[in-house]
This record gives sequence, structure tokens and C-alpha cells, in this order.
Amino acid sequence: MRSRYSERLVTPPGARPFDPGTFARLCRARDYLAAQYQRPIFLPEAARQACLSPFYFNRLFTQAFHETPHEFITRKRIEEAKKLLLGGNHSITEICFAIGYESLGSFSTRFQSLTGLSPAAFRGEARRIFGGFGVGWPMYYIPACFQRVFLADRSLAAPPQRAQNSVTVQPYGIREQSHLDRQSRP
Repeated sequence: MRSRYSERLVTPPGARPFDPGTFARLCRARDYLAAQYQRPIFLPEAARQACLSPFYFNRLFTQAFHETPHEFITRKRIEEAKKLLLGGNHSITEICFAIGYESLGSFSTRFQSLTGLSPAAFRGEARRIFGGFGVGWPMYYIPACFQRVFLADRSLAAPPQRAQNSVTVQPYGIREQSHLDRQSRP
């Protein structure tokens, strides 16, 4: 995710906006933000980790990493929420509070704005796509290369018709059975 201001702040290729010592302090502050994302962190606290004023820290952080500190924390929180949604049976409210949000509404709105799906829809879509694959394994442990191949194969198949659905379990996952399938059997 890019900041709306990053286009103005990005330095030309080959130019170094700050010395290695400043960059090391910015990396230390970024590591601190990544480790403490589960609790509220304010800009002055993060800037103290880099020994910079809050406004100068915000400007240099955005130049160095192409996202503001707030965007960085939000991205880390949403990544963790995706893992928790795919990896367990925690409620969405538990996940919301575990990753540092104080409001379920703000979490759901932000999750949907960044992923395009609500948390419940994200979990449901993952379960629908991966069905019975990896039963007992958290879905985020499935290698990305396999996910791409598996999803590409699924997108080539015709989508099932939806009518008076019942669910049958098959060796490779869950299949919806329409009333048309049941009528054609003897």
C-alpha cells in the first residue's frame, strides 16, 4: 500500500536521502513498530526509537519505506489478521482485539478496504477454495506457488449452479449438490 504523499517524497534513483546511521535508526524504529503492533503506538514513541523529532521521523520513514508508520502498522495488523483467520477457529472479535484494534467496526472496515472482502467473507472464501485440502493444517502454511496453481485450476472450471444446495463430502473437498443432480439419479 502506498501513501498518497509518497509520489512527492520518493527520491530519484541513486540518490541517498540520508546517511547509513539515520537509515539504521529508521530500521530500528520499524522493527520496534513491527514488534509492538498489537498495542497502540503513538508517533512520538516511535520517533524516540530513531532519536528524531516526530514530524521529521514521519517524513524520513515515508521516504525510506514508501509508507507512513501508520500504514506500516496497519499492514502488519491486517497480515496477522489474515493468518489468524486462515489458521484457526477464533472469532472475528477475538482476532480484532488480539491484533490491536479497539473496535470491531473499524477493524472490519479497514480489513475490507485493504483486501476487498470482509473478515468473514475472507475466511469463507478461503474455506470454499481450499475445501478439504490440508485438513488439520492452517491454510497459511500452504505454499504460495501451490495456491496459484490450485486457484488457476479452480478458475478454469465452470462455477457450480446454485439451487437448493446440500453439501456432500468428497475426497478432495466439499462439493455443493444442486437439486438437478439429485433428480437425475435413479
